[in-house]
Amino acid sequence: MKQRLRFLSESGRFVFVLLLLAVTYVFAMFQGGKVSWSIFYILLPFVLYSCLLFFYPLRDMKAGRKLTARTLERGGKLEVRLEIERHLPFPLLYTVASEKWEDPAIAKLMGDKGKRLFLFGFRKKVEWSYVIEDMPRGEHVLSGIEIEVSDFFGWIRKSKVIDMKDAVLVFPKMKDIHYVPIKAQYDRGSLASPFSLVKDTTMATGVRDYQSGDRVTWIHWKSFARTQTLMTKEFEDRQSEELTIILDGRKSKLFEEEIELAASILKEATSKQANVSFLSVGEKVHHFPLLQSAEHLRNTLVHLAKLKPDVDVMPEAIDFSMTMASGGSVILISSEPDWSFIQPIVTTLRNVQAVICFAVVDRQQPLTDIQLERIQYLRTKGITVHVLGKTEFAEAFREVAS
Repeated sequence: MKQRLRFLSESGRFVFVLLLLAVTYVFAMFQGGKVSWSIFYILLPFVLYSCLLFFYPLRDMKAGRKLTARTLERGGKLEVRLEIERHLPFPLLYTVASEKWEDPAIAKLMGDKGKRLFLFGFRKKVEWSYVIEDMPRGEHVLSGIEIEVSDFFGWIRKSKVIDMKDAVLVFPKMKDIHYVPIKAQYDRGSLASPFSLVKDTTMATGVRDYQSGDRVTWIHWKSFARTQTLMTKEFEDRQSEELTIILDGRKSKLFEEEIELAASILKEATSKQANVSFLSVGEKVHHFPLLQSAEHLRNTLVHLAKLKPDVDVMPEAIDFSMTMASGGSVILISSEPDWSFIQPIVTTLRNVQAVICFAVVDRQQPLTDIQLERIQYLRTKGITVHVLGKTEFAEAFREVAS
């Protein structure tokens, strides 16, 4: 439909140019005189160019795009390089190329950077680039480039959209957090412990013969150099914390800060070999159980990069029993930690060691009476609440650790 309307518009402009030429010709014929014919001959080259431009095939144009990066952190800088190439050396005058983003927020942030006006002339190739500062979190799709050409006076205008799909994934900005396991301790024979055994690779206690499946990083290279026999380091068994992180996915002014805190904790806790599970709770529950590899962590961070806040009202009767693991500790991240949101979650918990709520706030604004009342009510329910501003994320676990 759009192509048909565009064709009718271009055809209407072409008819206007022909009528303009016919009118000046008739005027010169009937009026006669040097002035009348001068107007006709002055107008003739512009009309001829407009007619030739009308028949110039824009399908001859090809476009290319290069991105400096396809993954960024929030606040990063993206540079885009574009080029337009053609084969027919028809002289083009005013050519406007516009980059098309599907996200209106990016289009607004970009402004006129993605639009370029240039005189193509007889050139077969033009290149230009632009930079977007402070990229927001999310998956941002570039759909294509729109090219519009025009004659001297704008009588003939033709446009074409060249489809070129590209995507830029902007991860949440992650801070270095001083992670301390919640009430973690080395194994002392407790059968009811909510911790599972893992190898603490920072404490080698001896060596043994190499076995199939041992990691290369565990090989004791010094003994291999002496004996030419592969030996593997033995490590002290350490207890790994069971940790479930739950993110409030409702709309909030501090939603980006919540995402940032969740991503930072996930990255740091998995690097410390904690058995981490993650849930984002909104209209739907997205569950990522046991992040045991770099790929699992990346999948969770991709989810956080694409996650958009849901409506304020929690859906009724969400069943968390299929997603909540028993045992270990639970961390709730929310900027509006009200009991109506937290109750259906904590009522499904079984044998949990601790429930901690990180209440994300704006330290530039004092806490309201409603916020203070909610925090106090959660504490009466046995939930540990820590109020955190953005600058306090790095020390979030210092008060939590026993």
